[in-house]
Amino acid sequence: MVVQALPGNVRFRAYQLGLQSDLLTRVNATRRVPWRFTPTVDPHWTFPDVDTGTLDPAIAPYRMAVDVTGQAVGPLAADDAQILWSGLLMGGVTPTGGPAFSWAFQPDATSADPYDPVSGEWGDEVTGDQFAYMGGIIDQLQLTFPQDLGPIQIQADYRYAQVEYPHTRQNLSVDTSPAWLYGADTALYIDDTAGSIGITRMVDTMHDASITIASNTDVKRFSNGSNANFAVAGYGRGARTLESTFNFAKSTQALQEFADWLNASPVERFVVLDTTSQEFVTGSIPFQQKIKFAGYWFTRAESAVGSNTTAQLVCRHVFDPDLPSPIDVLVVNSMATLLAPPA
Repeated sequence: MVVQALPGNVRFRAYQLGLQSDLLTRVNATRRVPWRFTPTVDPHWTFPDVDTGTLDPAIAPYRMAVDVTGQAVGPLAADDAQILWSGLLMGGVTPTGGPAFSWAFQPDATSADPYDPVSGEWGDEVTGDQFAYMGGIIDQLQLTFPQDLGPIQIQADYRYAQVEYPHTRQNLSVDTSPAWLYGADTALYIDDTAGSIGITRMVDTMHDASITIASNTDVKRFSNGSNANFAVAGYGRGARTLESTFNFAKSTQALQEFADWLNASPVERFVVLDTTSQEFVTGSIPFQQKIKFAGYWFTRAESAVGSNTTAQLVCRHVFDPDLPSPIDVLVVNSMATLLAPPA
């Protein structure tokens, strides 16, 4: 007699995305991403806080506006990088070139850029317990450049406008040979002026680093005579923050940065994290992600790597009008569209 395996295998879970043209109009997913996704759907069921003459709740609960969020974690492949920056910084970016495509994300500091909302599909193999989400954006993104020099790790906090359940997700495949963006292929540059940004490479200095960008999204809801199942009606861009932490060896270059941190007057720093892969999109054009920003050192914390002491400097970004954007990101990969399936 054959005994069937219990349904709901964690290895059968998948997270996949599709690009929408309207906030609440779901589309089928077109790309499965190599991340682990943990969703949370909260309809905010609430018991009325009233007097009922009983010790126990006696009235059925009511619903409120639904919150649909989730966190995606995993290594970063070059062909998925544009998904993150589109969801976080700005929508409507069209890549140039081909077959090596350049994605330039240069969000504005003085106006609110548009969104590229996505539909998400998530679940395991149990078809009666799969979810569809719509109107998705990224509210906060953290990139970690690990000390072991492995792939950059992401932690992307998604917010969706609405959920559909149950749903049957598309049968897609993940990219089985991605071009990872490695910490080993990442160079750090720190310069004194906007005009010289990306010139001075920090050599034998950075052990590891992390960048956290928060959008502080303003979630909008309206009373329009139909609750639309309590969905989100729109998003507004909030005060954007970027905080980066660098774990520095005590090199000559690092000592100068330590001195700038404790200087009597603030010393603006111009930072580039350039990850140029050893793999090529085509010909001699490598996969790449380059992040540029300006900022100031705020705090220092003592640390160690093995038997050597290190110091962690925290930089908070600032809008500098001499740069094209407060957070300037270039991605070079093989993707002609935002969410194309693997080739």
